[in-house]
Amino acid sequence: MAIWIIIILGIVQGASEFLPISSSGHLVVLYNIFNVEGNTILLSVILHVATLLAVVFCYFNDIIMLIKNPFCKTNKMLVLATLPTIVLVLILKKFVESSFGNNFVIVGFLITAVVLSISQMLENRQNKSTFCTTSGNILTKTRDITNLNINFKQALLIGTAQGIAVFPGISRSGSTIAIGLMCGVNKSDVADFSFLLSLPIILGGLLFELIDVFKGEANLNIGWFNLSVGFLFSFISGLVCIKLMLKFVKNKKLTWFSVYLVLLSVFLILNKFVLGWF
Repeated sequence: MAIWIIIILGIVQGASEFLPISSSGHLVVLYNIFNVEGNTILLSVILHVATLLAVVFCYFNDIIMLIKNPFCKTNKMLVLATLPTIVLVLILKKFVESSFGNNFVIVGFLITAVVLSISQMLENRQNKSTFCTTSGNILTKTRDITNLNINFKQALLIGTAQGIAVFPGISRSGSTIAIGLMCGVNKSDVADFSFLLSLPIILGGLLFELIDVFKGEANLNIGWFNLSVGFLFSFISGLVCIKLMLKFVKNKKLTWFSVYLVLLSVFLILNKFVLGWF
């Protein structure tokens, strides 16, 4: 695989993991465009490690605070939200695997677009609130990360949305933030909660991929230098897009992503039935 393809995949993975446009859906599209064949498990592992580290780097101080307060409200809600995600992933596993081989990605993109549009309209009713300021590190927050204003019901619904988002084309970050806004969660709290909630699910997916690696199913002809380059670009892209996503949520511009996803879906439909480019 050419290094420029790996660079593009790394950038797109890092960006789409945190922007509400679905990383899995975009990788499926790119694999088709670049005619990537064979096992991509090892590449997926490397790119997911990069995005995982991007979240840790961005939220390092918050994560330390949560570790120091293991029984705080935020930790309890994160655990609670992770439970329905795990259940749904286990139940839907076979359906998700089969969906990667068909045209479900187009449906997934459209579902994400609709959910983002609805959440944006509902979120416009909320009062404006201070979000975050940038200084020194990536983010400096002015609220208590250990006590995010999310209740039992909201955590369960956000976790359920994350579980459904395992299908290609359905954005994890978009779904969790959108459902949180629909449930009345403050935009700053739901954004932080969504990104922190990504840690266990990315880590869990990473562990499953590593199992396949150790089972010898990761026979991908990519050199370690190329993989390192992909890792670097995915990490940098992830850092930048976490910050961008926070700003988009703050400034109520999620509808722009809906427009993009609809246009992308129209293009994919045209390509399938008319153009036949890939």
